[in-house]
Amino acid sequence: MDVNILSIDVEEIFHGEYTQQYSCGLQYRTPNNIPEILNFLEECNVRATFFIVGEIAEKYPEVIKDIQKEGHEVAFHGWDHKPLWKLTPRQFREEVRIFKKLYPNCIGFRAPSFSLNNKTKWALKMLYEEGFLYDSSIFPTWTPLYGVYRAPSYPYYPSFEDISKQVEKGPIIEFPLATYSMFGLKVPIAGGFWLRFWSLDILKRGIKKLNKNGSPAVIFVHNWELDPETPILKLPGLNKFVTYYNQAKTTEKLYKIINEF
Repeated sequence: MDVNILSIDVEEIFHGEYTQQYSCGLQYRTPNNIPEILNFLEECNVRATFFIVGEIAEKYPEVIKDIQKEGHEVAFHGWDHKPLWKLTPRQFREEVRIFKKLYPNCIGFRAPSFSLNNKTKWALKMLYEEGFLYDSSIFPTWTPLYGVYRAPSYPYYPSFEDISKQVEKGPIIEFPLATYSMFGLKVPIAGGFWLRFWSLDILKRGIKKLNKNGSPAVIFVHNWELDPETPILKLPGLNKFVTYYNQAKTTEKLYKIINEF
């Protein structure tokens, strides 16, 4: 059986790029939805990596304890979900060190909004210096918000000089998010909007192709996407579409993917 990688990005709906300016005053839902997600994963008999926004981990330490207790991994997802391109290297190092005080054994990182690219590549070296062993921030495709199109679609050691290129042996391994080649283009299938947007058939074909090539499919979902009580914000058309399209079917679709892969 092929081994694939499931990750949960733990953040509030108001942390997102398309929602943050429209979500003033919302309550935190993480303490309510994480227990249900843990039950879901237990029923599916799978373990996952939880990439957690630091301020949530600080605010709700019981969330980390519950995740660890169930045998899942805790990793870092930025302090308050600011993309790397909105931070200075000094600010980022401070974020990392604060999170490391909360969870000293953390070895994995995912950049908010997948904001690791060749303009923010300085973050990789900094992660290595702070004791991290892997990163999972690169979408080897292009979208209006993120992407490193020429990056490999399989786990690799990225060059600190050009993160789209691999070196034979490096200090940090990259686990890129799943993509699928259609009509000569690599499209994202890993999760979030893309998991909700594509049909189950396309998602399955993409995962099978990655596995056939000897690579794990790195899949993710946000905790708020699995929460039936996630607040419905008044958003502009595109923002609303990206945020809420097919959200009600996320749990069912994820279950079917887990069941097969």
